[in-house]
Amino acid sequence: MNCCHVKNQCLVIRLPKEIDHCQAEQIRQECERSFMNFIIRDVIFDFSDTSFMDSSGIGLILGRVRQIHPINGKVYLFGGNEIVRKMLEMSGIQNVVTVLDTIEEVKEVYE
Repeated sequence: MNCCHVKNQCLVIRLPKEIDHCQAEQIRQECERSFMNFIIRDVIFDFSDTSFMDSSGIGLILGRVRQIHPINGKVYLFGGNEIVRKMLEMSGIQNVVTVLDTIEEVKEVYE
């Protein structure tokens, strides 16, 4: 799938157009490989291309929150259409992650 890359100890996950159980599992596995191969302090989920997400996408995010929390890292969310943002809002996930509104804010995290 190749949606993850690491820059300056920040794992950036560029999510696909649709995130369902199958896609979320593939992304989770790719994230795990990144955590094994790199030192990661922060995670950015980039929803710029995503138009659909079910609850497995929320689980994917929460899994990274649990993974990064012990090292005082942060998880950030960026992008997403109205449907994705509504799903994130309804889940309450915005209470445990930081939402970035501009690409400049994203760049500040990993530069």
